[in-house]
Amino acid sequence: MVNIVKAAAIDKNQVEKELKRLKEKEEAKKAEDIKRKKELDKKEAEIKKKLENEKKKLNDIKKKKKLEQKKLKEEKLRLKKLENEKKELEKKKKLVEEKKKKEAEEKKKRDAEKKKQEEDRKKKEAEQKQLEEEKRKKEEEKKRKAKEEAERKAREKALQEELEAEQRASQEQHDLSEIQKYQLMIARSIENKFNRLGLEEGLSCIILIRMIEGGKVVEATIVKSSGNDLFDKRAEDAVYKSSPLPVPDETRLFEKMRNIRFTFEP
Repeated sequence: MVNIVKAAAIDKNQVEKELKRLKEKEEAKKAEDIKRKKELDKKEAEIKKKLENEKKKLNDIKKKKKLEQKKLKEEKLRLKKLENEKKELEKKKKLVEEKKKKEAEEKKKRDAEKKKQEEDRKKKEAEQKQLEEEKRKKEEEKKRKAKEEAERKAREKALQEELEAEQRASQEQHDLSEIQKYQLMIARSIENKFNRLGLEEGLSCIILIRMIEGGKVVEATIVKSSGNDLFDKRAEDAVYKSSPLPVPDETRLFEKMRNIRFTFEP
């Protein structure tokens, strides 16, 4: 009986080579069995023919009124011997058939085992391929979600920046409006304190005004003269006399106009 070695994993080429070798061996055995069977059949036919001949001889002997008893006895012994040989041949033939059947069963068992091993190998390969495919899909899904999340955050950031820009623009517009309102109030306060007597019309200058909280003037400097020293001096005096100037209570707005360039043209 051929031992069957179970391999954990069988290379497909090795399996094919082994199958080919076993097939060639099996064909060789089959050819040998066929040859032996033909020989046995031939021998059996020869014996059968001899047996028939002997029977015929025996009949002839009987027809010839029973020849000598000794010869008859010998012929009977020969007949018995031939019958024994026939039985022996039949026995051998049966053994050959049983051996052939057993070998066929063993081959079938080996083929089934090899088929099972090949199916197991293919199953493992399919499972591995499926795992790799699932892993690849998970990675792609992970990348897709990461990309979508990045795009979502980018959109949110862009929207937030746009909103903040709009808010800043709105705030700046509001602040500018407020500052302009207070600048107009400051201009009126300074004009109310300005002495116009003896001065020609149409004069103007630019004054840099520095203030602290509450609108108190700490410095008033002419940065662009009107060309008339008296006009410039009275403009500075009017600034100091108007202190504290009207400024917003909100610190953020005040910080934007703590230092202002003011065009004075009463």
